[in-house]
Amino acid sequence: MSSNKTHHREKIAILFFLLFIAMTGLMGRLIFLMIFRSEHYSAMALDLHERERTIKAARGNIVDANGTVIATNRTVCTISVIHNQIRKADEVVAVLSKELGLKEDEVRKKVEKYSSREIIKTNVDKAMGDMIRSYHLEGVKVDEDYKRYYPYDTLASTVLGFTGGDNQGIIGLEVKYEQYLKGLNGKILTMSDAAGIEIENAAEDRIEPVAGQDLYISLDVNIQRYCEQAAYQVMEKKGAKRVSIIVMNPQNGEIMAMVNAPEFNLNDPFTLSVDAGVPASDKEKQDMLNKMWRNPCINDTYEPGSTFKIVTAAAGLESGVVKLEDHFSCPGFRVVEDRKIRCHKVGGHGSETFLQGMMNSCNP
Repeated sequence: MSSNKTHHREKIAILFFLLFIAMTGLMGRLIFLMIFRSEHYSAMALDLHERERTIKAARGNIVDANGTVIATNRTVCTISVIHNQIRKADEVVAVLSKELGLKEDEVRKKVEKYSSREIIKTNVDKAMGDMIRSYHLEGVKVDEDYKRYYPYDTLASTVLGFTGGDNQGIIGLEVKYEQYLKGLNGKILTMSDAAGIEIENAAEDRIEPVAGQDLYISLDVNIQRYCEQAAYQVMEKKGAKRVSIIVMNPQNGEIMAMVNAPEFNLNDPFTLSVDAGVPASDKEKQDMLNKMWRNPCINDTYEPGSTFKIVTAAAGLESGVVKLEDHFSCPGFRVVEDRKIRCHKVGGHGSETFLQGMMNSCNP
């Protein structure tokens, strides 16, 4: 009998010992989580309760040599819904589809989707955003945003470039100086409960956006517009498919105007011109858009032609190897090394002075 009691006591002692080890391990784990991992899990809990919405930063302006703004921003709105906060789904679908001109099926699909936030439409006019805000629909958010706006529509389109749906640069100066123009987005942080519903009267944290830097360029709006008019006149007169003009400051090489006619509308860059025709497929349309957006002035190679004779003549006069009164003979060509350089006048200009040769744009 005494041997059985001793055996039971040993079992009870072992059980208590094992329970003690388990409890010690659990307490140690609890202490580790509460003390050493408290910051990590506090951040996770805060992230779970905080709902974040982005405040878009205003993109920097592009300003010409005279201080004229040629690329700026317009205030637009982004309409979105938060599923857990919607009380009257049918009313939300009806209002948004009606005011935004969207199909009810598309709106309902986003309204009924279980997600933290669904964007219904971006780049909505501010007046329309204010209209939707006036309905006071629960679960519908109207956030102000910015859309790029070009006051002169087609002015220097291939030079300036344009932005995409997220206001990021696509081509031209817009993408070249993206890191300076884009700015830093802000945030709106609101508290929500476990079901994802915003807590009423809870404090709202707001991190203000930082606007992008302005870009000042050497382009002159007045010279640019004059050159565009001249380019379109030449296109019509000569029946040309394209005309390009570059005007540079001879003192420092700054670009004062760069025209590629026909230009496209920067405020509607994804619409093909009437003369472009109707594309047969999406790929063909993209190819046509790429061709329309292309800047031949910097992408194509071409000979400077007779305009470079000014440089040659100036060098000759400055070094004293030739004078304006010196006489030359133009038989219609001149053989240099292994090639024959022809004059645009087949029979040649005959005897002429250096000044007359320049006036005649005589190659020989």
